[in-house]
Amino acid sequence: MDAKWHRAAAGVMASALLLAAPASAERMEQIRESGRIKIALYNDFAPYSCEARDGDLTGVDAVLARAVAQELGLQAELVGFGADDSMDADIQQLREDQEYDEWRNPDRRDRAPDLMMHVPVDPVFADRNPEFQFFAPYYHEDMAVLYDRDEIGDVPDVVNTPEPFEGSRIGVEMYTLSYIFLTNGFDGRLRETTVNHKSVSLAVESLLEGSVSAVMAPRGELQSALASFPEVNGALGMSTLADLFRTDRVRSEWDVGVAALDGNPELVREVEAALQALRDNGTLEQVFADYGIRWVAPGGSGLKAMSGGDGPVGLTRQGLDAEQLCRKHVPAGLL
Repeated sequence: MDAKWHRAAAGVMASALLLAAPASAERMEQIRESGRIKIALYNDFAPYSCEARDGDLTGVDAVLARAVAQELGLQAELVGFGADDSMDADIQQLREDQEYDEWRNPDRRDRAPDLMMHVPVDPVFADRNPEFQFFAPYYHEDMAVLYDRDEIGDVPDVVNTPEPFEGSRIGVEMYTLSYIFLTNGFDGRLRETTVNHKSVSLAVESLLEGSVSAVMAPRGELQSALASFPEVNGALGMSTLADLFRTDRVRSEWDVGVAALDGNPELVREVEAALQALRDNGTLEQVFADYGIRWVAPGGSGLKAMSGGDGPVGLTRQGLDAEQLCRKHVPAGLL
């Protein structure tokens, strides 16, 4: 992206814009003519997007995608896909020449998605992927740890050392960023007490049952997983790990936004305006609250999100509706 913004010749920039205009006009014309906008969502990423018990896509991003389409006067066509081994690979969903994979992309049909939800809006990531544009940040996420205060005691609001959790069993969703932190970070000091689970919600259930003393995951996932239970007993605490990592490849906090193929300024402008309208009228914050998550504005801090709200550790509600739960990983206690 830096190279783009620092072209020396204004004439080159003007030519680039002129070349980009027909492509973006065609894209928007295609969208408007069809009356629908295709939006790519992960199909197993609770609480943001996943398959509900009835098979439809549910979650924060699914609700927001439909709301954005409504703001644009279009019908939302949600395209679920399975995550690849990196975000760089995932955004290739937006390319028309992306090789079709019926297992990872069972919903893909006539054309590639126009947008993808829940991508990092980060300059380093953008530099690695110049064919795409990352814009309209709508949420700030940070790594956090949910813990049993009776077992571990009081922990500082911001944690950047393993000491409070050494010797305690810590639940984690396997093969995630949290898993990497626990098994490879801190010189491996927490590796032996890391307990793998198939999802964050199952790890949180283990915490509530006393099988583990803490769970590490992104804060929004922890809050929503905890909110899925109608009642929570015990003294729970939550601390942010936002200052833990900040490298070219790894972040422990980040802004979440939207991706589109580069060269589509009109599409970007209209989606930005739609999300801004949803933020201004309170819809954006309410959608997160409906899933138990305390919304944090882009560029914000998760600290306030853990102390605000009506429930423990910042929850905005307790007891999610059955249609909000992901069918693949419903805790046994909620079946």
